[in-house]
Amino acid sequence: MAIVTISRKVGSLGDEIAQQAAKQLGIKVIGGADIHRLALECDKELSDVCRTFETEMPAGFFERIFFRDPAGSSLFASLVYQQAAMGDAVILGRGAQIVLAKQPAVLKARIVAPFRVRVERVAQRKGISQDDAADYVRRYDRQRRSLIESIFQVDLNDWSLYDMVLNTTDLPQKLVVDTICLAARELGPISDQQKAVFAGLALAKEVEALIKKKVPTFPARDVEVESLGQGRLVLTGAVLDKEAVKRAGNIAAAHAGVTEVDNQLLSTDITF
Repeated sequence: MAIVTISRKVGSLGDEIAQQAAKQLGIKVIGGADIHRLALECDKELSDVCRTFETEMPAGFFERIFFRDPAGSSLFASLVYQQAAMGDAVILGRGAQIVLAKQPAVLKARIVAPFRVRVERVAQRKGISQDDAADYVRRYDRQRRSLIESIFQVDLNDWSLYDMVLNTTDLPQKLVVDTICLAARELGPISDQQKAVFAGLALAKEVEALIKKKVPTFPARDVEVESLGQGRLVLTGAVLDKEAVKRAGNIAAAHAGVTEVDNQLLSTDITF
């Protein structure tokens, strides 16, 4: 049935469409309980970032975490890959369309509607005034966009991130759901082999996040961890000195699920 990622604007009916599409396809929506479980399983060194991934709406919290934490983007990617490794599902938000952009059997949909329409829907659903609803929608849009764009350095309005962009202003909700389901069925299911690939990518990105958390790195030549499958990893990029190269290799080798580490990190050997 494929993995379906749904990026949505608040008030666009994206959550409702995700639930209906998953029901029609006979697959699950990966939401609160699954994401909470992943957050609980996070390494204690990365627990703050995991909590941000779980909430998706961190208010002012993300400024303190992501603008100073190079591990953020790697860990977010790892958590998305872990979700994908569960198999066919609808994944809501959290930049899944960005992480899974080049993967097979992944349908990337964005659900939108004009601001005025979304304000009317939010006001009706929450039983609040139009002004309060407008403030809510602006704040929600800003916070969600800022979080994802600060992590992945992409513009969520870039149409190339999506296979389809559906405006729910006039399109009946059922038609939007049927369109998504038709495309998902055409892509076909996620194979066991692809699930294993996703699991390997999740492992690699989690190790990458831990290295970035514990070892000083350089944005100009950032540390990257590549999965070769079956727990084999390759480390590339640059770190401060030879001791940091060794420490990064040890972090990778000690991580659960890692069977082999090819440490190709370079040392800048900068002294102060």
